[in-house]
Amino acid sequence: VRDIILSISSGINAEYGDHFFVNMEPSSVVLAAKVEQEVDMTEVNEIEVEETVAQIKNNDSSLTTCCFNNVQMDTEMVDSITSAMVRNTSVTKLEMCNCGVVDANIEGFITMLRSNKTLTSLSLETNKIAGKFLVELIKCLDTNETIKELRIANQKCLQYYSTGVGDEMAIAKALDKNSSLCKFSLNWKNGGSRNTADRIIMRNNDLARKKRRGLA
Repeated sequence: VRDIILSISSGINAEYGDHFFVNMEPSSVVLAAKVEQEVDMTEVNEIEVEETVAQIKNNDSSLTTCCFNNVQMDTEMVDSITSAMVRNTSVTKLEMCNCGVVDANIEGFITMLRSNKTLTSLSLETNKIAGKFLVELIKCLDTNETIKELRIANQKCLQYYSTGVGDEMAIAKALDKNSSLCKFSLNWKNGGSRNTADRIIMRNNDLARKKRRGLA
């Protein structure tokens, strides 16, 4: 059985590169968005936050990646980052894992994702965002055609993962309205929702592949 699974895995990797992995469960083969290496929560980030925010506001063309991982921020600082990103046309990757992002900040991220046409990768893993706010975040992607990677796994509220079955079903339904997202992370508990999301991400990767080949 393992040999068969490995064979299927090789075929998938040949077709999709490193966008997917195969979860080698004895009873089934399950496609899922590739899980990237987790952020090291003990790593010290020496980024100058206020200076970097100023660069974002000034649309500094030399700044294309912003990594704020492991920098604990108050609500106002998080909002200042998303506000600065609204009109920025240089930053393509924004990482804010383990930054203390909470529900109150999500409106700012929604505004950013609806307005910004340059950002392709957003990481918000290991924060404190409740399931219903994650749903709203995904819903706003219905008009976003540039985001390719979104990581929202490991959200913890009151020491428990924040999403319930209803939230996951809503997230999967909302994902279907976006055609650009090719990598997505979430701690799925509902197998049906996860499989739906897998199919959507596979579809989007197919579309991206056809665009690269000039077929779409």
